[in-house]
Amino acid sequence: MAVKSQSQTPTTKTAIRRQRGPINALVANRMQQLDLPNVTAFAEYAGISESVMYDMLNGRVVNGVLIMPKWQSLTKLAQALRKPTHEILYLLDPEAYGAGTVIGVQQVPVYIAGSVGAGPEQLRESDEVVYVEKQFADGRDLIAFHVHGDSMAGGRHPIYNGDIVIVDRQVAGEINFPVVARLRNDGYVVKRLRPGGILDSTNPEYDDPHQSIIESARVDHVTGRVVRVIGNMLS
Repeated sequence: MAVKSQSQTPTTKTAIRRQRGPINALVANRMQQLDLPNVTAFAEYAGISESVMYDMLNGRVVNGVLIMPKWQSLTKLAQALRKPTHEILYLLDPEAYGAGTVIGVQQVPVYIAGSVGAGPEQLRESDEVVYVEKQFADGRDLIAFHVHGDSMAGGRHPIYNGDIVIVDRQVAGEINFPVVARLRNDGYVVKRLRPGGILDSTNPEYDDPHQSIIESARVDHVTGRVVRVIGNMLS
């Protein structure tokens, strides 16, 4: 039987997504390590049904109460993530006694500054964050963006519409790696950096001639290299 959370857990969609940020970060990192393309593949790897996996990532509310998954699912998720089961429980229920030490030590927030590929008006005031492991963030200057469009949905590590890219602003000029860049008199894009400061797309089916290849003269500055892609697990 599923275990109901007894705490005053927030039940709005935004609050639950923010609360589940740390567990989403762990899953995204493990998917990247295992080279798994989506949550469905990760759920199969973990031996958890797809619906239960999405409930753990999104949160499931019944009659105003946030429902916790079964212990069997918790232990399977912990095994797939290579984490102690009690830590997974704490991440799923941040108000449980002792949860603060686990979340605070292992996860840190990265500010989502806006969107790439959505035109000029992309930056906005927001407290939206995504979580990453503290060890991953140490020594980096990280910022995140929502992705609009599929111009980078190709190659070995595609970036899809709805994903979140995390960028290290200390690393801006690595050739043949995806970067986030600001265009002159325009918004931000995520593209592959090529020699000569040219930006291009990795999706061979992307046919916008104005955006497929961007000459260096159109680039105002490169914000930084993409160091992690978090798949759209919440749609």
